[in-house]
Amino acid sequence: MQSSPRQLRIERAVDLINRGYRNALTLDELAAAACYSSCHFVCAFEAEVGEAPFETLRKRRLYSCAYRLLAEPGLAIGTLAAESGFCYATSLAKGFRRHFGMSASDWRQGGWNDWAGRARAAMAPNPELLADGTAPDPARLRLVRQPSMRVIYRRFRGVWGAHLIAAAQAALDSARYPVAGFYGARQDLLHLRGGHEACYDLCIPLAAGAALPRHYAIGELPGGLYAAYDLLPGEPYRSWRSLFGLWPPNRRFVPDPARPMLEAYPDRSHPLVCRTLYLPLVTRQR
Repeated sequence: MQSSPRQLRIERAVDLINRGYRNALTLDELAAAACYSSCHFVCAFEAEVGEAPFETLRKRRLYSCAYRLLAEPGLAIGTLAAESGFCYATSLAKGFRRHFGMSASDWRQGGWNDWAGRARAAMAPNPELLADGTAPDPARLRLVRQPSMRVIYRRFRGVWGAHLIAAAQAALDSARYPVAGFYGARQDLLHLRGGHEACYDLCIPLAAGAALPRHYAIGELPGGLYAAYDLLPGEPYRSWRSLFGLWPPNRRFVPDPARPMLEAYPDRSHPLVCRTLYLPLVTRQR
């Protein structure tokens, strides 16, 4: 579970991007979050993440827009741009077409399936994508309010599959902090990101009043409204894409791309068995 000093510092900047992408973040702000000078920060970020910090920020904004275009089909592009960190609607339109190869309108009208299909074909098979064909039971969705939780976490980069599962299991087995239940947290709701972009955060809640362990990343899982889906014993894994598709389009609440999806695990058994999926929700824009 322990992280290298550079990883601990750079992941603070990644966390700032994930939660503050709607703001006009500056290089100095990102560098300060990681306790680097601006010039050294860029080199360290690229070495750790594999791309420049503003490329990560640009993609975070675009993926957020991609989700909201599907969840809120009536949302105006200008409003979406302003609420996602773009200065102008034209900046969003051009950036969206450059990244996804189609207009935002085409994406909203079903083009996202073609793009996701091409991205899926380029990936190695993984449990989530293989679970896409099994439809969840809508009657088992329930609305819950989750409190925020302070956690220690280890971030893994890559899509959820055999390699990442083995790495997560090894991190749990070697953890020097008591582990009962834990959470997995991810930002990629529709499996749109490639292997080097996708992240999985293995999160262990900190007990109240517990001393902060050294060499561990400290963060917070955001609270708020979630749609919870409990998995039955022996039930196959459900993909996040299938839960997103299950959510009714005319509900008062819609999936919230600003918060991560959560997976609750009751223990660190071999193999890892997820108990509950939590889809973050926010009030629909009128």
